[in-house]
Amino acid sequence: SPLVRERFERPPNAGRLFGDAVRGVAGEKANGTRVEFDFRLRDGRVERARFRAYGCPHTIAAASWVAEHAEGRDLSENGWPDPLELAQILALPEHKLGVLLVVEDAVRDAVGMAGQYAKQGK
Repeated sequence: SPLVRERFERPPNAGRLFGDAVRGVAGEKANGTRVEFDFRLRDGRVERARFRAYGCPHTIAAASWVAEHAEGRDLSENGWPDPLELAQILALPEHKLGVLLVVEDAVRDAVGMAGQYAKQGK
C-alpha cells in the first residue's frame, strides 16, 4: 500500500532512545523479524517513542506507525495496538499478519519493562 511504501522508505520515529528509556523486544533476526521499541515515559504516558526493526517492509511500516502513535498514549490502555486494526490501516495482505504479532509482543514487552521501572521508583 502507499502507506507501507512511505513508512518503509522514510520511517518516522526510527532509531533509539538512551538514558531513562525502557526497551521492549520481540522476534529474532534468525527467524526473519525482530522489533524493538524504546519508550521515554512521563507520568505513566509515553513521552517519546522510537523503534528499530529487522524484517520486511510491512514490519518496518507497522513498527513505525506504532512508535509514532504511541507518543502521548497512557500505558494502562489495554489491547493496544490491535493487530487487526493495524492490518486494516496499513492494508497488509493476510499472509503478513504474523509480523503484527511480533510488533504487538514488542509493545507488550516495553509496557512490562515500564511497569518494572515504575515499581523500582524510577
